[in-house]
Amino acid sequence: MVNVEDNAIVSASGIGKSYATDSGHLDILRGLDLQVRPGELVGIVGASGTGKSTLLHILGGLDKPNTGTATINGQDIFALDDNRRSLYRGSNIGFVFQFHHLLPEFTAMENVIIPAMITGGDVKAARKKAEELFDSVGLLERTGHRPGKLSGGEQQRVALIRALMNNPRVLLADEPTGNLDEKTAEDVFLLIKGLVKDKSLASIIVTHNMKLAGMMDMVYELHDGRLHGRET
Repeated sequence: MVNVEDNAIVSASGIGKSYATDSGHLDILRGLDLQVRPGELVGIVGASGTGKSTLLHILGGLDKPNTGTATINGQDIFALDDNRRSLYRGSNIGFVFQFHHLLPEFTAMENVIIPAMITGGDVKAARKKAEELFDSVGLLERTGHRPGKLSGGEQQRVALIRALMNNPRVLLADEPTGNLDEKTAEDVFLLIKGLVKDKSLASIIVTHNMKLAGMMDMVYELHDGRLHGRET
C-alpha cells in the first residue's frame, strides 16, 4: 500500500485488471495503489508482460480496470462516460510512447498543433505556444521539416512537445527512450525530467533502462500485479 498524499495529481486505488483466457482469468494487476505529486517523476520497471503498459493505459484512461479507481487532478476518470473521459484526457494528460507516432505527411509544427486544433483551440495561439516549446527543446529551426527529415531524437522531442501542447497536469511515457541510442536516450530523458520539474507535472515513465530509472524520484517494480518500491 502506497501512502496517499493530499496533493497527489495521480491517485490510483485498488486497480485490478484481468483478461479471460481459455484456461480461465489471467490477473495482470491485483489491487494496485499509486500516488504521484506535482513535479514528481516516477519510474515503473519490471519484466516484459507484467502489465506495465496496461497500468499506464489505465491511468491515462485508455483502458478500463476491472476494479478500483483512478483519479487525475481530482477527477475520477472512470466516473465519466467515454466522450467526457476522452475530452478530460485530452486536456489533462500528455502521452509519449516508444515510437513517436508522428504523421509523416505533416511538418513537425503541424504534428504539434494538431491536439490544439482537435480540442477547438485557436490555431494562431497554438502556433505561438508551439514555437516557444520548440525553442525550449532546441528545435525552433526544424519546425518546417517532416518527420522523415528528423533524427530519432528530434522526432521524440517533437512527440514530447505535442504531449505538452494542451498544458497537461500529467505526463505518461511508455519506453520513451527505448528506440534511441544510449546518448540520445539520456538527452531525451533529461529533457523530460527538466520539463516535469519546470512545469510541476506528475509524471510516470515505464522503462527497461535502469540507468535512467535511477535518476527518477521514485522507482517501483511491477510484479505479481503489484508495485514494489525500489532504491534509486
